[in-house]
Amino acid sequence: MFLRSSRALVVILLAACAACRPEAKLAEIQRVRSGDMDIVLLSQDGALHQKDSFTIEFRSISGGNLVDVGTVRANARMPMPGMPMLGSIEVRPTKSAGRYTASNNLDMAGGWRIALEWDGPGGRGAVNFAGAVQ
Repeated sequence: MFLRSSRALVVILLAACAACRPEAKLAEIQRVRSGDMDIVLLSQDGALHQKDSFTIEFRSISGGNLVDVGTVRANARMPMPGMPMLGSIEVRPTKSAGRYTASNNLDMAGGWRIALEWDGPGGRGAVNFAGAVQ
């Protein structure tokens, strides 16, 4: 009986430890201010890649707390003579209000412009990021 309850205790403790793991450290790619918020792009290595996932955070300027901005949409374009190249970005909310995960598919490395729009409890707004994609 003692052996069974010890095994059950070990399983419960392992599950609890797994749930308490800290989030992976993220490096800031770029930060843009809009009104009373900073919109921050973050990734594992501090860079954007052609096919990648990255994090978007909406933070209040006073205190740096995450701000729930509701629905977030994103698009990407690379300016080119004649016709810009378009890329896709899918944005999904995380468990933390104000933090979003984005998955992008950009056809080539180079200078891309990422446009973000949001609408929700934290207000409505839009910002643009410009930077290199590896």
